[in-house]
Amino acid sequence: MKYIFSLLFVLVLAVAACTSDFIEPNLKHKTVTLLSPPDNYRTTNFTNTFWWDELKGATSYRIQIVDSDFSYIRRLVLDSTVSSNKLSYTLAPGYYQWRVKALNNSSGTDFSSARSIRIDSTTNLANQSVSLVSPANNVYTNSTSNTFKWLSMYSATDYRFQLFDLSNGSTITDITLQTDSFVYTLGQGQYKWQVRAQNTTSNSPYSSRTINIDTSPPNAPTPLGPANGATLPNPVALSWNRDNSAVGDSLFIYADSLYVTRLVNIYTTNTSYNYTGVSTQPYFWRVKSTDVAGNWSAYSALRKFIVQ
Repeated sequence: MKYIFSLLFVLVLAVAACTSDFIEPNLKHKTVTLLSPPDNYRTTNFTNTFWWDELKGATSYRIQIVDSDFSYIRRLVLDSTVSSNKLSYTLAPGYYQWRVKALNNSSGTDFSSARSIRIDSTTNLANQSVSLVSPANNVYTNSTSNTFKWLSMYSATDYRFQLFDLSNGSTITDITLQTDSFVYTLGQGQYKWQVRAQNTTSNSPYSSRTINIDTSPPNAPTPLGPANGATLPNPVALSWNRDNSAVGDSLFIYADSLYVTRLVNIYTTNTSYNYTGVSTQPYFWRVKSTDVAGNWSAYSALRKFIVQ
């Protein structure tokens, strides 16, 4: 009996340990600590980095910035969810308050205490920085037409936009704009884009990012097992090889060879999958791969297996 109780105790501990891996922490009674800028900060920098402590168990953060203060909101300037614990944002001269709350899939904190920031006006852009919005830095995309966007800046009359081909160092375009975005179509390759704010007396430094255009799909994956037409007991282990440029696969399992009845359609970063089917039932499966830019390969060869 003593042995049975000991065994049950060990099992309870094991279940509790496993369960803790799947249950998200409850953030309800936790607090986000703001780091920078300090409260009542006053500056002539239009772009500031809002920064707070990471909170264990949080998967994202919601930041709000208001014109005036939260007790008397004249205008909601920003209400955004971000994955990191900092955000650079450009504001016009004025008085603002900001606050942050932490989130995960099942809970969230209350908003932090608000902090105040005052932006004073200046026509000198030399110490300013342009906040780039999109595309994200070093992004991979299969879209050849992209909209390059940044936040407009007070005191700027226009913006100088430059685009470079990093494969040969050539300048693709160098243009002055009165807008805060520019659309350009690019071929496959790696590029650098940069923007500076300008007025008649000064310029900001350039803010830059890279973008990777990839329109080449990976090769189709290769099924490894089971052998085509094999009869196997449950669960049937399906496996395949993927191209080196691929980052994941979509697996399809059908009840017929004409793809009419789809039983499974899942995305996985693994190269194997265990399937439990009905005895004596034939099944058909195939896989296709995707790369980081979102290109999809052709399907692999269709394979058949029968559950024993």
